[in-house]
Amino acid sequence: MSLFLGTAFLDGRGFNPDEARKGLINQDLEGEKTVARALTTGEFAKLCSVRTETVSRWIHNGSLKAHSTPGGRFRIPSDAAIDFMTEHDIPIPPELEGERAHRVLVVDDEKTIREVVIQALKRLDSELQIEEAEDGVEGCIKLGGFSPDLLVLDLMMPKADGYAVIEQVRSDANLRNTRILVLTGYPSPENIDRAMQAGADDWLAKPFNIPEFGEKVKALLARKVKVYR
Repeated sequence: MSLFLGTAFLDGRGFNPDEARKGLINQDLEGEKTVARALTTGEFAKLCSVRTETVSRWIHNGSLKAHSTPGGRFRIPSDAAIDFMTEHDIPIPPELEGERAHRVLVVDDEKTIREVVIQALKRLDSELQIEEAEDGVEGCIKLGGFSPDLLVLDLMMPKADGYAVIEQVRSDANLRNTRILVLTGYPSPENIDRAMQAGADDWLAKPFNIPEFGEKVKALLARKVKVYR
């Protein structure tokens, strides 16, 4: 007996990636592309409530990434501006946050699940920056350097389970704004409650409905998230 939900196909032998990919093509997941721009030193100075000279000093000492125009003026990419402001606890205005391509880390020990999730994410927004990890340990390692806006996370994995990854995220001040969407094949009330208590923002049971997955992703990336202290 086969089960089809959206584009997550399972049969008695397990996940069928070919059927999943085939179904995914027919799903209507229209996302909005983000178009990044660059800020002048004056614009960035106003956002940070500092003098333009201070911004120039940050650029010269390597603290702030920027590039030069043909006319010799500095321009700060919006993603670099957001990274700098996040690192230094400077409030990010909504209009600037919306310009950076969101980062998503997918952590699941099943390769086929990762493939379908990543394909769904790309159809949702082709500008997303996506990384993947095959277990909790690799996921924790990638968290530090990638600093995702959204973590799509399996619970039952080798080496380190999803609960350990959630705890790692919520104990790291640099990841306090990372949203967490749990995907699990074991959606018992106890498992879901434990994940939510640990700090997950939302969850879906496997096999999952692709349009519903897309709606949850858009909601998590769009709203202000809980701050864990």
